[in-house]
Amino acid sequence: MTDLSLVDTIVIVMLENRSFDHVLGHLSYGPYANGSNLEGLRGPLERPEHENVADGEPYYPFPMRDGRLASDLPHSRAEMTRALALSPATGRFSMSGFVEVYFDHTGANRTTTPDPMGFLTPVDLPTTDFFANNYAVCDHWFAPLPTSTQPNRLMALSGSTRIDETRGIFPPQDPLLLDWLFERNVRWRVYHSGISFFALLGRGDIFTDRFRSIDRLAPDVSHERPGDFPSVILIEPAYGDAPRIGGSLPNDNHPPLPVAPGEALLLQIYEALTCNPERWARTVLIVTYDEHGGFFDHVPPLPIRYDPAANAVFREPFLSSGLRVPSLIVSPLVSPGSVFDGLLDHTSILQLLAEKFAPGQGGYSGPVENRRRQGIRSVSEVLDLATPRSSIPKAPAGPLRAEISLGGPVSGATDMQLAFAAAANSMVQNFPKETAQKYPEISHWVLTQTDTG
Repeated sequence: MTDLSLVDTIVIVMLENRSFDHVLGHLSYGPYANGSNLEGLRGPLERPEHENVADGEPYYPFPMRDGRLASDLPHSRAEMTRALALSPATGRFSMSGFVEVYFDHTGANRTTTPDPMGFLTPVDLPTTDFFANNYAVCDHWFAPLPTSTQPNRLMALSGSTRIDETRGIFPPQDPLLLDWLFERNVRWRVYHSGISFFALLGRGDIFTDRFRSIDRLAPDVSHERPGDFPSVILIEPAYGDAPRIGGSLPNDNHPPLPVAPGEALLLQIYEALTCNPERWARTVLIVTYDEHGGFFDHVPPLPIRYDPAANAVFREPFLSSGLRVPSLIVSPLVSPGSVFDGLLDHTSILQLLAEKFAPGQGGYSGPVENRRRQGIRSVSEVLDLATPRSSIPKAPAGPLRAEISLGGPVSGATDMQLAFAAAANSMVQNFPKETAQKYPEISHWVLTQTDTG
């Protein structure tokens, strides 16, 4: 493990709703295999561990091209329970119900290539594939909980959650990562492509200079003084469920949107962070996804229990983690093309932060330590080099930006669309001047929604 005194900056990027097999499973399969020992898909694809059954018909993974899907995929807590298909005979998850849940949810024609079983290949993942071949893949990184976006993002931001489903603007939450860092005098900053997820938490500091446009990342990396540059950076995509700001294109990779804009975002981040070689030599970039988004993964979740706190809005404990999600550590402090197979989840980032910024203080928090005792390890263990690599691999040219139709929440809007709409209204109502100054598009969007009824 690397001496963490070699690390000055930790950068965290969390995209949306894709499983490990869907994005990185190709790295161990047939013509796409990169020669690593990664636990992904293996040929022939018609294997028992890959099989899903719906109405008596078997379905298997297949290579798919990037593009807009017909719909989002089902991935609520109840739908995940069905998809994981716990076997009464073996007491293990058979991972065989994804297609059945998808057909029930979408009413789609019974195609032989249902979206949950599709996996992407290098032609549509130029930046992700570059990261995998030149840095480190974590092939046993799981979403913390077998449910949807908001609870898993809260686990990443605090190590705990009071909600078990995506459900609008949140109730009061446990202290967030930003507050933990502030209390320890650790410089932090959020760079965002669109409206910040922290708007859903009602934070007034989204109007401060701690929250900056993604376009400022490269100039800051290049020129900002060491005493001003942040030690922890969170980078947020433009969420497909949120109102647009600054002409942003949704690039969070949330289905049914394509992944090309997300690939372009990752390239932008990498080029920005590597434009200052001296600073890059002491940087760790973490790229992961909040949860699997309804896509198949053949590896069962971990038997890790999460009990609701007394102030939670749910009562049934979670008895497992969520599914594996695509996760990469991009840093000169990892060996090229390496694979880390230790058990990780989003709280592994919080373990790293505690080791770096609060050593000897008993870990990040009680809930995070509880997950550590159940086998979840720290991102620090992925860093395997004693000295940083001197060369900086050059990423391939970016993918074309996909054309995506935009609009606000409409009839039948998703829970996250409604949540972002409520957050936008709250921003205008509670911070009218600040919103008009920093996010004038939000003020206009709210007015437009009000006028159109």
